[in-house]
Amino acid sequence: MQDMLHTLMERHLKGRTLDSDVASFIEELSQAMQQQQQQVQLLERSLELASNELYQGRDYLHMSQELFDATFHAAKDAMLIIVQNDESCIRYNQLFASMWRLPASYGYEITPSSLQQFMQPAFDDLDTFYSIFNAIIRNDQDSVGEIRLKDGRYIEYECRIREQPGNHISRLWMMTDITERKLDKKALEASAHDLRLAHRLAKMGAWTYDIDRQEFRLSAELLTLLDISCDKTRISANTFFSLVPSQDKVKIMQLFSDAASNKQSFKIETTFYLADEEERHVVIRGGFKQSDSCTCLLGVLQDVSDSYHTSEQIKLSSRFFQSSLQGNILLDRQRNIIDFNDVACEIFHLERNEFASGIMSRLKSAWTANMSISGMWSYVIEHGSWSGEVYFSSSDLSDKILWLSLEAYKNSHGKIVNFIAIVNDITESKKTQEKLHQIAYFDSQTRLPNRLQFERFLSQKLRAMAFTKEPLALIYLDLDRFKYVNDSLGHHAGDALLTLVGERLRESVPDALMIARQGGDEFVLILSGYVNYDGVAQRCEKIVSALSSVFMIDDNPVYVGASLGVVELPKHTSDMVTAMRYADISLYKAKSAGKGCYRFWQSEYLTDVTPERMRLESELREGIENGELELHYQPKVEAETGQHCGLEALVRWQHPKLGLLYPDQFISIAEETNLIIELDRWVIRAVAHQQAEWRSAGFELLPVSINVSATHASRHELVVLFAEILATYPYLANYIEIELTETAIMANPDQATLSLNSLLEMGVKSSVDDFGSGYTSLGYLKKLNANTLKIDRSFINGITTDFYDRDVAKAIIALANSMSMEVVAEGIETKAQWDLLREFGCQYLQGFYFSRPLTVACMTHILKHRLEEAPMLS
Repeated sequence: MQDMLHTLMERHLKGRTLDSDVASFIEELSQAMQQQQQQVQLLERSLELASNELYQGRDYLHMSQELFDATFHAAKDAMLIIVQNDESCIRYNQLFASMWRLPASYGYEITPSSLQQFMQPAFDDLDTFYSIFNAIIRNDQDSVGEIRLKDGRYIEYECRIREQPGNHISRLWMMTDITERKLDKKALEASAHDLRLAHRLAKMGAWTYDIDRQEFRLSAELLTLLDISCDKTRISANTFFSLVPSQDKVKIMQLFSDAASNKQSFKIETTFYLADEEERHVVIRGGFKQSDSCTCLLGVLQDVSDSYHTSEQIKLSSRFFQSSLQGNILLDRQRNIIDFNDVACEIFHLERNEFASGIMSRLKSAWTANMSISGMWSYVIEHGSWSGEVYFSSSDLSDKILWLSLEAYKNSHGKIVNFIAIVNDITESKKTQEKLHQIAYFDSQTRLPNRLQFERFLSQKLRAMAFTKEPLALIYLDLDRFKYVNDSLGHHAGDALLTLVGERLRESVPDALMIARQGGDEFVLILSGYVNYDGVAQRCEKIVSALSSVFMIDDNPVYVGASLGVVELPKHTSDMVTAMRYADISLYKAKSAGKGCYRFWQSEYLTDVTPERMRLESELREGIENGELELHYQPKVEAETGQHCGLEALVRWQHPKLGLLYPDQFISIAEETNLIIELDRWVIRAVAHQQAEWRSAGFELLPVSINVSATHASRHELVVLFAEILATYPYLANYIEIELTETAIMANPDQATLSLNSLLEMGVKSSVDDFGSGYTSLGYLKKLNANTLKIDRSFINGITTDFYDRDVAKAIIALANSMSMEVVAEGIETKAQWDLLREFGCQYLQGFYFSRPLTVACMTHILKHRLEEAPMLS
């Protein structure tokens, strides 16, 4: 500025003389301007220095911020910072973002509303969330706590407040995921709880023996077990050993001393006597432990009284164990052999001295259809018992089939202490069952399925038809000239012919679902897959052609032929009984048409049947299924004494609308259809069941006779049915018999003879009913091996007034006596008839004079009365 002043003076005052005042002013102005310039220079320097310091502070601040950010994000805790004057922008680190699943795009800064959006779904309830969230936003004091999130995580948090004098400037939240720590703690607590529970369940407790102090420290479980006051967690060695019997005390003390000296473990079993003189059989296990604080032994004590007493009780029952007819094996809980009987040795082909060591190797080869021997043991341990058929892969037992029952024997606390194995050799029984199965389900002559198996198979197919929609065809076949072959060439030729017919049927229709023998000379076939009319007709023609060709029987050419009835299922019906009925009617139509042909079912075939009769037939079928039938019994008496000696079973139908119906009102309908077979079966099974009930009640059983239809008598199924019943009720062989009328016998005498003789071999007797009214030849009567003749009531009615009836009755009685047969006279209504028949030598009588047919309840009352009178009579 001075330079500027000199330049102005040169321009305007050059050469001029200045007075003293002006000169003085200029000089002072010059000095002032010089001072001002110095001040400006000083200010510029100050500004330069201040600017340098500012730049240095900014760099330091930037470096501090970077250091803070690095530390903030590298922290091991999730962190959140809220600045008091800027709560709209919340900063957080990487762990916090990961913990609450915040998106990376937020750049570690978030608004309160966004933070709420991400945090809220993690909580189970809103109250907990808002409590935590409000604390994050507005908390004004340090705090710590723990929260549990919806996904099972546990979060531990701490809030620290940063302050300046009198003012909060920020809040720092630190959060740590402590889920693993919490789970580990819970697992440790659960483990400790389980250990205590296991000790209680096992009746076990822990002990520690301080050798230097000569005292025991006992766990709470052991204090309870030994009935010691819980406030005495420590007892002296003398007190502990005083609980042991004197003969064991020295041995146990020496065992403890040896364990301490040799630093080894030990186990000993002894008895403890508690304060109330109760005995406890215990096992003590222990070992040596050396630590800085003490030298001690530690271990567990277990109460094994239950196992001890169980073994003793089982051994006390040894004589029952040994005398059993089945193989018995007793094992401890480790499956070591404790005891066994001679039957077990015999079953497993082992000597007594080798049984304990050899039985396990035998059992290792055991197997069933579903599991191995190890699987059986696992099942027993889990469920308590297992039983089933067992086979063996070892050569020693490969021919055996055993029924093995394994049972885990548990004490009162549910702990397994023993295993019991019971073994039965069922090899022969299984072979017999297989034979019975063959008898029950296969025809012995043709080896084809029999009627029983056929009906079960057809029933299953009809039920499945509702789901599979697969149509079927049923063919009912009857040989046209079989009786002629039987009569002319003999029964052996007839049997051979049936076998050949079965073979030709298999050859003619190889893709049939089933070919079965229905009985006599009747066969049935079930077809599927081609069951349109033309396909079935083609196969029927093949069958007719095949059975029309010559058969060679004993070098004799034989021609029979066959007639067939066909029913399409479910087109015509889906009911088995109706299907068989329609097939039977169609077969009858084929025979009426000249035989050697086939007929398909047509609804017109029912035109001869009245609607009322059809309705009653349908209701009878439903009545059998719905249990509307009931038994009545008519007693038989001894002619000499009049005492009850037997019963005849009679069937009644309790119709829901018509009331009680007698056989003459529905038997004829049943006989015209296959319902008569179902009716017979119901009566036979009902009688067997009632006999079993009376026997269970302790009543004296009386033999019961059952009327069997002619249709049933000609079928082998009758024999099979009685075989099944006697397998269930073997004692009924002497208390159940069948009755056949002469008409039923002569309808198919050969088959009736075969059936009755087969039943007699089982112990089921038979009688010829209504004898004298038919035309039974003496030859057939002898072949039947019948036990009883029943004189037809038509001869009894006039026995006291008509000489012809009297002579016939007398002759029948004499004939029966000569053939060693018993005689029953039916229809006795007067004392005179009784006296006369007794005079003729008739052993048994039956009729209204003695008793009308009785209900089951009335008969039960009579049997009960007989039982009550029995002691007085003796």
